[in-house]
Amino acid sequence: MILARLTKAIRTQNWFAVALEFIIVVSGVLLAFQITAWNTERAEIEREAAYLHRLEAELTAITDELDSMETAIDAYFNWIEIFFDGVANGDPERAQEGSWGLNAITSVEIVNLEPAALREMISAGELTIIRNDALRSALSSIPQMHSNSQASLEQMASDLTPIAFEISGHFEARLDDVRDISQGGYGTQTIQFDFDAVSQNDELLRRINYAALQNRFQAAHFVRYRSEIESIREQVTHEIEARGF
Repeated sequence: MILARLTKAIRTQNWFAVALEFIIVVSGVLLAFQITAWNTERAEIEREAAYLHRLEAELTAITDELDSMETAIDAYFNWIEIFFDGVANGDPERAQEGSWGLNAITSVEIVNLEPAALREMISAGELTIIRNDALRSALSSIPQMHSNSQASLEQMASDLTPIAFEISGHFEARLDDVRDISQGGYGTQTIQFDFDAVSQNDELLRRINYAALQNRFQAAHFVRYRSEIESIREQVTHEIEARGF
């Protein structure tokens, strides 16, 4: 219809009509492009909002797991303190009370710091969908943070492996105590050891003490990374609230 009118106007040299039809055509094309751009932008905003909500939930879960791991390794250290108190005071019963620490003090807990939503965004090349530059920069730092954390924990595990092997040679586990894990498993008598032999083995005690120090390094590690992850989670929450998502 428009093409027919435009052809007729050109034949009759009605330049005003030609210009008017041209303006109508161009305006229609521009409007179509604008509507497409609006729809694309709206879809991106919806995806950004969905990602932000997933990131908030997953970062919260990570901080909770870091808290849980810190609580666990604090318990390991507390047991070893009780064990050492018994050794220092020549009290076999006190040392036995903290004996589970002999088994646990060389444990290294691993926590994944990288949210699944972030991995998905990076894999799909959609990290740029986060419009807040500061938040996007903070999120992009997490993979390296995770890599650094894993490297540190793996090094701790490597350092503690020979100590774990040596400690294990000085105790015997009562397997009946841990058969039914639904009841909490171990008790203060689960780990059995020769108090006199262990308390007089200065080299072994130094190694246990070193493992306890590594335990504190691990606790500090979790505190540090929890603080960093929590800071990013707060940025995500603030962005959700500020944007009305």
